[in-house]
Order: sequence, then structure tokens, then C-alpha cells
Amino acid sequence: MENLKTWQKIGIGAAAVIGIIGIAGIASAEESAAWTSIEISGKLSDKISLKVAEELRFSDVTNPELARQHTDISVACSVGNVVTAVTGYRNTSAGEHRPYVGLGVSVIRGTVDVDSYTRLELRDFDTFRARTDISATLTTATFATPYVSNEVFVDDSGLTGNRASLGVSKAINSTFGVSGYYMLDTAMGDATTHSHVVGAGLSITL
Repeated sequence: MENLKTWQKIGIGAAAVIGIIGIAGIASAEESAAWTSIEISGKLSDKISLKVAEELRFSDVTNPELARQHTDISVACSVGNVVTAVTGYRNTSAGEHRPYVGLGVSVIRGTVDVDSYTRLELRDFDTFRARTDISATLTTATFATPYVSNEVFVDDSGLTGNRASLGVSKAINSTFGVSGYYMLDTAMGDATTHSHVVGAGLSITL
């Protein structure tokens, strides 16, 4: 019982930290954004699953306006308990078509799960971009599950971006789950810009 209370405190504390960091970041940021998403997934077989996702990205948290909309459909195939292969397609409100393939690897399993996911995108059937995400999740938390992640973006011009995130997820039941996070989104090119993003998501498992 004492361990249960301890992990509950950790989960509550992580959520509070995310809120504080997000508020502080937005207050001091030159650019801010709020992203919301909904994901619906279901199994086609024991090893194959289908996911459909919709993401709305709003600019300027203090006076939000819809900046981008993304629609994704993907199929994932698990190979054993370690590797997952993904193929999918994304369409954006900017008119971009983005087919992609990805490979997920379960690096560590235990009190902390460490996962890697690399995706190769063909942006508008013209330009390739690779993005690699490393995440660590505290699996023993009971109130909510905290995680940290970092995603790097690379194309033929070199390193183009980085997204560092701190968040929590919570399963409401076997069907519904919610998540919240703070992200520092860095775009690199002729100039480097930073955007402070707060996000919320809903997942539905059928």
C-alpha cells in the first residue's frame, strides 16, 4: 500500500511539473502552440493493427487559431515482442501528401520501458525526411504514466529539427485513454526557432 501511494504521488507530481513547465514556457515563449489529437486503433489480426489519427495544431495559445490539420492512416505489424514495422500515409491541410514507412524497436522492458521509432517519409512524393524518436516510460506508475521523449528530424540538407517532450498518459478503461504533454519544438535551417507546445490527446482502442 505504501508503494502504491508513492507511485500515485509520482504520477501526480509529474502531471504538476508538466503543467508548470508548460505555463512558464508559454509565458516566456516568442511562439506558442496547442496541439490536439484523436487516435482510433484496432487489431486486424494477432500481429497486425490499423490506426487512424486526426491532429489539429493551433498557433498562439493566448489567441488560438487553427494552423494545420493532419490526417493519418497506418498499418503496423509486430515481429515477435521487440520489433514493429509500420507503413502509412499522412495528408495535411497544406496539401502535402506524405507516405511513410517506420520501424519501432523495444530497447528495454522493465520498470522503465525504452523504445525507439524511426520513420522515413516521402514528403509530397518529392523529398525524403527521416525522423527518429527515443522515449522512456515509467511503467510502474499507477495514477498516470509519465514519459520523456526526443525526436530528431533529418533530410538531405542535414539536421532540420528537434522535438523534446515531457508528458503523462492515463488509461481510463480498456477502450479510452488520455494524454497531456509539453514540447519544445525546434526548427533548424537558415535560422533556428523555438516553439513551446502544450498538447492533449484521446486514444480509442477497439
